[in-house]
Amino acid sequence: MATATRRKATFTATTLRLASVSHSYGALPALREVTIDVPAGTVCAILGPNGAGKSTLASVIAGVVPTGPGSVQLDGHDVSKLAHHARARLGLAYVPEGGALFPGLTVAENLLVGERGTSRQDRKAILERAAAVFPFLAKRWNERAGMLSGGEQQMVSLSRVLVHPSAVVVIDELSHGLAPGILEQLFAVLASFRGEMTLVLIEQYVKRAHELADQVVVLSYGQVALQGRAGDVTLAELEDAYELDVTEAGAPPASVGDPSPMS
Repeated sequence: MATATRRKATFTATTLRLASVSHSYGALPALREVTIDVPAGTVCAILGPNGAGKSTLASVIAGVVPTGPGSVQLDGHDVSKLAHHARARLGLAYVPEGGALFPGLTVAENLLVGERGTSRQDRKAILERAAAVFPFLAKRWNERAGMLSGGEQQMVSLSRVLVHPSAVVVIDELSHGLAPGILEQLFAVLASFRGEMTLVLIEQYVKRAHELADQVVVLSYGQVALQGRAGDVTLAELEDAYELDVTEAGAPPASVGDPSPMS
């Protein structure tokens, strides 16, 4: 008897709307009535100082933590009551801070997690797409993910999402702890996917995120302190919203992180 192969759903970029979203950890409010509209196929950079609520917002969008008051909507449909895995089935992908790899599995195994039931040809195609995004992966398929550098692990985490068409991709702190050379590679990859999916980028690398984004949102104490088209918002205005000097902040020093795996 022939075994039917399971085909993954494919998605196109869709709108994301957060309507008066709030979230608290016990009595401590982390988000306060955050409203953001992200048009399909655009890049929205969520910026703000440490403790502003950025990672909480990413977790709420992805369904990792419950949506409190307010709603999360995909293409006009309220998904607030859906769990993380149910939102993922609707095309909402999430890359948490530091990635989410299985360190004991190989690079190839990490990329193929969740592909049980697909054909050998489909699994090969996934690896080929990942290698097209990050060519160094082709030489690392059989290495344990936990043995890779921090930058390489971020590339595997990102490629695991990008090899599948998604409606919305939420990426939390892509630049955390990484060297500028690797960051430029990662941002260049994200730029190449502009329009194919809706990107929500939670970021501390202010100047580079500002350059990539169509829309910028600055959070402060869980509230929206500034929101607008990236082209209409200057670094000086971001500085005022942050209450810090972003001409010196937002880019990690050259000594931080790992050497580029593609140098």
